[in-house]
Amino acid sequence: MKLSGILFAFGFLACAIATGCAKDNQPEATSASGSTAVAISASIRSEVVSSAPNVQKVTFYSDSLSKDMRFNIYLPPDYAATKKYPVLYLYHGYGGDEDSWIPALGIDKAADELIREGKITPLIIVSPEIDNSYGFNSNYGNYSDYIVKDLIQYVDGNFSTLATKNGRYIGGLSMGGWVALHNAFSHPELFGKVGGHSPAVWMDYWADTSGLKDWIYPTEEIRKQSDPYLLADTADLSSMSIYLDSGDQDHYKFYQGAAALDTKLRSRNVSSEFHLNPGGHDDTYWSKHVRDYLLFYAGKSPQIP
Repeated sequence: MKLSGILFAFGFLACAIATGCAKDNQPEATSASGSTAVAISASIRSEVVSSAPNVQKVTFYSDSLSKDMRFNIYLPPDYAATKKYPVLYLYHGYGGDEDSWIPALGIDKAADELIREGKITPLIIVSPEIDNSYGFNSNYGNYSDYIVKDLIQYVDGNFSTLATKNGRYIGGLSMGGWVALHNAFSHPELFGKVGGHSPAVWMDYWADTSGLKDWIYPTEEIRKQSDPYLLADTADLSSMSIYLDSGDQDHYKFYQGAAALDTKLRSRNVSSEFHLNPGGHDDTYWSKHVRDYLLFYAGKSPQIP
C-alpha cells in the first residue's frame, strides 16, 4: 500500500472501531511457500509477499487484541536457526499496513545489499500491522500490549532472535514513529535503539486531524504519560540510542517535534541524532533513506552481548 501525505487528515473517526475477528489461539500453517518458511516453524501461517523467499507474511493470534494480526518478516541471507539475530520492528504510518515497509519501501532489498557489502550486521526485520491505533492502549484496543508483549514473545518464540535489549530495535514512520518512540520510552528495558522517521511528535501545529489531539491526549496528565516529547523528561534512556529525521518540506511540520525532542535528549546526555533532509512526508522521502536507517540500527558492528 502506498502511503501518502494525507495519512492523518482523513478518516480518523471512522477508524475508531477495530476490525477483525478472533481466531483459534494456535496459528496453523496454511501456506509455506519457499524453503525458508518451512525451515522456520511448521506452526506459522505464512505466505510469500515478494519474489524473495526470505520475506514472509505471518498471521498470529494476539491475546491483547483478541484477534488475528499480521506481520511481514525479512530473514537475512543464509538465515540459520543455529545463529541468533538482532530484530528490528518497523511500524507503518496512518492508513498503512504491514506491507508499507516490506515490500513497499524496499527495506528488505536494501538490507540484502548492505549485508552483502558488509556494512550492517545480518538482522531480522519485522513490519507489523497496527491499524490506525497509534500503538497505545486505548478504547480502540490494547495495541501497546500487543506490541511489547504478544508480538515480541511470538517472534522470539518462533524465530532465531537475539532476545535481549541490545539485540532489539524499534522504529517507524509518521504515526509509526510516534508508536516507536512512545513504546521505547515507556519500556526502555526492551529496546536498545529507536528511530523516529518523520515521527508524528506534534508540537503546536496539528493540521486538520479530525479530533486526533483529543483522542491521544484527552487530558494533560494523560499526555505526560504518552507524548514521547514529555516522556523524554523522565524516562531512563541512558542506555538507548535514538535516531530522528524529517523532510524539510514535511507539511505536518514534524521536523519541529523531531528537532525539539533531539535537543531535549541531548540536554539529558542521551545518545540522539537528528537529520533534517530535503523532502516531504511521503514514500519518496522514506525510500531514499532506508539505507541510512539500516546503518543506524545495524551498522558498524554494534556491540551485542
